[in-house]
Amino acid sequence: MMSWLSGAGIPNLEQNIVNAALAGHVPGGRRSGTERKMTHPRIIVYTVCLCLLVFLSSASAAAQTWNTFNAQLLYGTDFKLEREKAETLTLEWINGWAYGDNFAFVDIRPLRGNSSFYGEWSPRLSFSKTSGKAFSAGPVEDVLLSGTLEKGEGFANYLVGGAVDLDVPGFNFVQTNVYLRENPDLPGTTWQVTVVWNATFETGPAHWMFNGYFDWAGSEGEAETSAYEKQNFLMQPQLLLDVGRLVKRQEQVYVGIEWWYWHNKFGISGVEESVVQAMIRVDL
Repeated sequence: MMSWLSGAGIPNLEQNIVNAALAGHVPGGRRSGTERKMTHPRIIVYTVCLCLLVFLSSASAAAQTWNTFNAQLLYGTDFKLEREKAETLTLEWINGWAYGDNFAFVDIRPLRGNSSFYGEWSPRLSFSKTSGKAFSAGPVEDVLLSGTLEKGEGFANYLVGGAVDLDVPGFNFVQTNVYLRENPDLPGTTWQVTVVWNATFETGPAHWMFNGYFDWAGSEGEAETSAYEKQNFLMQPQLLLDVGRLVKRQEQVYVGIEWWYWHNKFGISGVEESVVQAMIRVDL
């Protein structure tokens, strides 16, 4: 999950949890080494993540089939638990290669003052491409092994699981990922569902892009203590107009809006965030 914390506008609700989050970027801060007991689910997560990283690192660069990069500039107001008004610079990389795909991004917020950084890397391995046999049936296009590393300032989360790519009419792609989610600073392990989509359509001479994702994560930690993150839901749908076509640069420059909605932000019960952001995207 995203983490940009400046302490502004913190409600009295669950103040002890908020203060702990501000101190350690996760509710409850960091626990001592004696409290971090390695459970079997954690061993599975770390082992699979390590194997996935080794496999991807050993793959030849020649196996890459395509790469895309884009930069996004966003501005929104009414953020919670941080600076109320903020600009965000997002840098995205998407890659398809012989055995799967990669998605990575870095967010920098705000651009003025004390900036915080947050990034994710999400590699996936296709069962169809690695086995040479089609893992498809009906609306299912492929089945994949998926993982995600979430990294912010002072914390990291690890996710591993499976994915199903779906053929949905009207969409260029719909990806559904189900993960085992591990926050090393909280006891226990939880789940997360991530759905990503992209669609393009036309209204008269205007060409549009509708894309985005949602993360739905389960509760993790010890309830009724500061070392606890409540079940939360984050989504970022975007509606963008291809203005590059006006200067013969189609599919390169977009303007539009993004709706940032987070229920139980940072896993803190009762913190509801809904921000409509103005947005510019440039595909490089």
